[in-house]
Amino acid sequence: MRFAFFWFLLLLFCTALFSPVQANPLSQDAARTALGRRLFYDADLSADGSMSCATCHNQKHAFAESNATHMGVTNEEGIRNVPSLANIKDFTTLTWLEQHISRLEDQFFTPLMGHHPVEMGMTSKAVLEQRISSDACYQKLFKQAFPKDSGRITADTIAQAVSAFERTLVSNNSTWDRAQTGHQPLSLRAQEGADIFFKKKKCASCHTGFLLSDQKFHKLTAASPAAIRTPSLRNVAVTAPYLHDGSAPTLEAALQAHKAIELTPQEIEALVTFMQTLTDQIFLHNPAFGLPSEECPL
Repeated sequence: MRFAFFWFLLLLFCTALFSPVQANPLSQDAARTALGRRLFYDADLSADGSMSCATCHNQKHAFAESNATHMGVTNEEGIRNVPSLANIKDFTTLTWLEQHISRLEDQFFTPLMGHHPVEMGMTSKAVLEQRISSDACYQKLFKQAFPKDSGRITADTIAQAVSAFERTLVSNNSTWDRAQTGHQPLSLRAQEGADIFFKKKKCASCHTGFLLSDQKFHKLTAASPAAIRTPSLRNVAVTAPYLHDGSAPTLEAALQAHKAIELTPQEIEALVTFMQTLTDQIFLHNPAFGLPSEECPL
């Protein structure tokens, strides 16, 4: 009996020693996020290989960008300002206009294959699938991220992976956040702006909660042609230009566009100082959100 047990232990040892083992294997969620990050930065998702998701959603701009709108692969002008993706997992509606798109997996196909306007210009899901499937690295990554599907690469699993990465884009460490927990006081000018924002002018009636957005649709002025979703103000100082069409080049101009709220120059200055405290520098420079290595991780 002892002799048999000895050989059993020896067999287990040899199996563990010589079996191929992946170093630091990722969990399925982590594997899906890593895959989604790679896809997010891959220009092969566009028709001509010139535009990735990150082309418009730039980390240093809180995953927005610095242009009023962005031209698509067919040189058609954009019509909406690129919104920030910070804390996108907490949004219940994902477009400027009331289009009732509430899942990132559904929204993914709007810039990818939409026609009004054309953005990334991908012609069909079949073309997308063929292009990604032809990459040996993606073949390995999809097997790790979607083991139940045997790593099958489809438009839907591509959308799921990109969405998994986007849900990790959490921003919650601004000066304002630290002030709320008593770790960093606001300057007197910023506190004055906060008082104007939350109390005196009641900006927080729309810009409320963790997102500083009620996620509802409002007309900025009575003459506005359509109701626009309240944007989040997190990292707002780095997401210029502003408004749904990018028509306000500065925070001061964006504040002045709110015609229903009368503000003195001093109040505008204080409000801008407060809004600058909403920037999360850790989020803007987190390497986990940045461009991945070209080398295949597997």
